[in-house]
Amino acid sequence: MRISDDNVNTVSAVIYTASASLAAVVLFGLATAAGYGWVARIGGAGWVFLLTMIILMPIVPSLLRERAGRETTESTVSEEVVLEKLVKDPVCGMEIDPAKAAGSSEFEGQTHYFCNLNCKESFDAEPEKYATK
Repeated sequence: MRISDDNVNTVSAVIYTASASLAAVVLFGLATAAGYGWVARIGGAGWVFLLTMIILMPIVPSLLRERAGRETTESTVSEEVVLEKLVKDPVCGMEIDPAKAAGSSEFEGQTHYFCNLNCKESFDAEPEKYATK
């Protein structure tokens, strides 16, 4: 499961509850093997569960948020790489992603991309005027 800012709290709750339950079951098993009575087994397991929850509740979410932050930073780096591939609309000067351009035109062996169809129509009417910019 990929950890993101949206699901950090849910994943944290599952992790610290499962960890506390496991610790309580282990203590219950050890108390049973040692021959303690039912009150000691159940009481001890209950205390271990509560203390483990108290200890892990603030720790697990902060660790997961930190991890989610690292993944967000890595995705931001890949977005910066995409931003470097932007081209400028020769009519209005707007920077656009060629894959998302509203249109494109060829002029003197070079492809020009446009943010909207009005810019494309202006360019197609007078390509010499805009291609030299």
